[in-house]
Amino acid sequence: MSGKWRSRYAAQPEEGDEQTNSVMSSSGKFTTADVIAANQKLLNAISRCDYETYNDLCANDLTAFEPESNGMLISGKSFHKFYFDLYGGDQEDAATSASNNVTRSTTQTNITMSNPHVRWLGGGCCSDGCGDGSAAVISYVRMDQSVLDSSNDEKKKKGGSVTRLCSETRVWENRDGRLVHVHFHKS
Repeated sequence: MSGKWRSRYAAQPEEGDEQTNSVMSSSGKFTTADVIAANQKLLNAISRCDYETYNDLCANDLTAFEPESNGMLISGKSFHKFYFDLYGGDQEDAATSASNNVTRSTTQTNITMSNPHVRWLGGGCCSDGCGDGSAAVISYVRMDQSVLDSSNDEKKKKGGSVTRLCSETRVWENRDGRLVHVHFHKS
């Protein structure tokens, strides 16, 4: 294979990617491909510490179980906003972080969904991904590829990288013709 390899679901935007953050449908229906695209847009926002896009895609009543919460159910977005601010806040936040001895990550991360599977819920949807359901569940193995960000780290000097895998399940709901991320479970 020649040239630069690029996953169908790679985290970096392709030329001509949509500029809007919301995933909307004038017909009020979505396809399996729409759910996969919305989920990848969310993962891209996480990878780039883009809270504006993350906020637009997620419901205010978002719930989650994830390792960072130590098994506790998280409700709302403030728990997640903390991490966006910590690792990728704006310049104004950078001064505050510096005074609090918080180091921002400069790691470039590529997030890939491996074998995403979408199941439609409600609305009598068939299994062919027609999108007539009121919600969709997407399950996949998430692969995060990062270049080590410590310039003093011996592995980075040798081109070191880290790949982390986890299983994720995310729930997307059709709210007034807009796909909204309402729940996820990461392990």
